[in-house]
Amino acid sequence: MSEVVESWPALSFLEGLRPGPDESVELALLASYSADLGSIGATLLALAGKDTDAGRGTPSDFADAVERLRGKVRIVIQRGRLARMRRTPRIAAVLDQFVREVDFDEATHSWHPKAALVRTCGADGEIGWRLWVGSRNLTECVNRDIGLLLVSGGKGGARIPGAEDLARGLAEKAELKGARTASLAATIAKVAWRAPAGVRVERIRWSAGTGDQAVPVPPPGTDEVVVVSPFVDKNFLARQTLKGTNSSRSVLLTTMREIERVGPSLAAFDDLLALDAPDYPIGDPEPASQPAALAVDAGAADDEEEEVGRGLHAKLLFMRSGRKRTLWLGSANATLRAWTGRNAEVTAELAVSEPVEKGLRALLGSARPVAAPGMEYSPDAAALEEEALELARAQVAARWAAELSIDDERMRLTHHSDLHPGGPHPDEADILLEVGALHGELLVWPAQQTDMLLGPVAAAERSEFVRLRVSRGDKGLSWLQRAPAEPPFGEDRDRAAFVRFLGARGFLLWVAGLLADDDRKGEGDWTSDEAQERAGLAANPAADDSLPTLEEMLAAWARDPERFREIERRVSQYLPAVLEQAGQEDPQTVEMLRRFDALWGKLRSGLGASAIKGGRQ
Repeated sequence: MSEVVESWPALSFLEGLRPGPDESVELALLASYSADLGSIGATLLALAGKDTDAGRGTPSDFADAVERLRGKVRIVIQRGRLARMRRTPRIAAVLDQFVREVDFDEATHSWHPKAALVRTCGADGEIGWRLWVGSRNLTECVNRDIGLLLVSGGKGGARIPGAEDLARGLAEKAELKGARTASLAATIAKVAWRAPAGVRVERIRWSAGTGDQAVPVPPPGTDEVVVVSPFVDKNFLARQTLKGTNSSRSVLLTTMREIERVGPSLAAFDDLLALDAPDYPIGDPEPASQPAALAVDAGAADDEEEEVGRGLHAKLLFMRSGRKRTLWLGSANATLRAWTGRNAEVTAELAVSEPVEKGLRALLGSARPVAAPGMEYSPDAAALEEEALELARAQVAARWAAELSIDDERMRLTHHSDLHPGGPHPDEADILLEVGALHGELLVWPAQQTDMLLGPVAAAERSEFVRLRVSRGDKGLSWLQRAPAEPPFGEDRDRAAFVRFLGARGFLLWVAGLLADDDRKGEGDWTSDEAQERAGLAANPAADDSLPTLEEMLAAWARDPERFREIERRVSQYLPAVLEQAGQEDPQTVEMLRRFDALWGKLRSGLGASAIKGGRQ
């Protein structure tokens, strides 16, 4: 939002998360209705300051992001709304530690807020905060979304009523040791936030899903009401239509699907506008073993410059009375379920200037005017089947009470529930439920069976993410859900995964980047499993000048002994496992790893182990 441009600027969501060059993220709590593993990985890379302009990162960048952010980041989503990727990389198993799911039964209410609260720490120890509230889910889909970014510090900041409620709600669901609910809420209540030009934040409206909030309605004398939402209901819209002089106007921007569904009552709006429906994650992706040509085409599409999508996913409510302009933006669709607080939602109430209003006019100007239908839409058989599968997904998610354990290298899933003792199966008996490990085969889960063996899973690939699928005939829905492991997989799983993922040479590139403390980049992309798919492999790895040297090691120690101790900790934890796996690498790489091991040993001997470890034994 700006006082200069008439259209709202198109900015990357990840840009709002990325810390400054002299900052590091100490805490990040994010809320989303839905997410996918690719976007979660991109989010971690951004929070660690390791992502590229395209939101990507190398294997070593990804490993570094996980190491830096472990125990500091939590992403909270609605259970049942974690989407699969077309090709899920095996290293994605480690992302389970960053995700928590809310077990709301979507038949009655949903966890639907979209927000991010980030605490940063500068090189000088100064604490900073960022707060983002908007409509964007943590998925790779590109739609017309809107968000508001607030930052702490500087001139012109002000406390915002309700910000502490948002912080409390996120902390309660995040279950993160470093985010004590009462303490965090008290801190956020005192933060002075700076808003974009032309915007004054009146309050943050946080709903915990208890259904105890009042719906905003146009006060007497309102000149104009504008509703923008991809989903609407008649009861909410009826409260927004103006009953006054002929000079007042009401405008609705939604999708054709909603216009056809709601029907004739939309004639109450003076202007009825439509944009394309938003894109959502693929409900039932094809198996990863698709033809190579298709995989190449999909990758080529990913390389194209990202543009603002055509699909409408922004949620806005605007009221103008004379020179007073009030804008609500956030996660709430134009439905009573959202605005009365039955869903968990977050919305910012803003007083905005005329230039900011022009951004709304630009959005409305991009839509096409349509006439209200003469009759309500009757769903066909295909739509009814889609609704039945969505209901089955929601029922499985709501009834989920499963845990994972390892039984002789095999992963076992056990369901324990007094309310649903026969398993989390959907009501309709002819809808099939399947389950599998993250990278395993899907297995039919018979009703009344509470124990499922998911097959052998290597230590490096164990994950609390479980694959689920409901289907009837040739139609199905696939997604991921979290099943807590007992005992937890922990950092040992992460190390095994990274050693297998990086390989010897990737590990050395990672260490070299840490020692150099510069913008040096590793190779390839973290979403690729196979080393041969990663670009830029040197023909002679032994002669690669990007690998660690003794001079770089000594320079790193002299520059920042504390940071060097952290690097040493990672080397000591990872090097034994890397050496053990080295036999699977090519001879030149193995020889290079042995030389590094010897060199690192000499460095430790020369500096003294106690000095490197900072006196810790």
